[in-house]
Amino acid sequence: MIRYVSQIFEEEPKQWGLRGDPFLWRYLKDKYLNTVIPYSPEKLEQDIIEEIKVLTNENPKSDKHYHVKQFATKHVGMSTGFISGRFWLERGIPLLKERLKELNTNV
Repeated sequence: MIRYVSQIFEEEPKQWGLRGDPFLWRYLKDKYLNTVIPYSPEKLEQDIIEEIKVLTNENPKSDKHYHVKQFATKHVGMSTGFISGRFWLERGIPLLKERLKELNTNV
């Protein structure tokens, strides 16, 4: 049975940092739809950081929020389109890496 990295994105976190974070989560899930397991958790982390850099023009930092224009069209509000560096560096990426490690071992 072939498994794909996108499986680690199936269960979304119950709490996000900012309104744009779920949109980045789903964007990444789509990106990995055809990426076969096994896949390096370290490579996943590098990929996500690079993707955030492409979307925001800088490397993510825990103390910053980043506006992503393509995520801002989904709904209206003060934090529309913003992603949280803290969420991704401290919660999102570690959670995804842990899920990927588990999926890699169950191949």
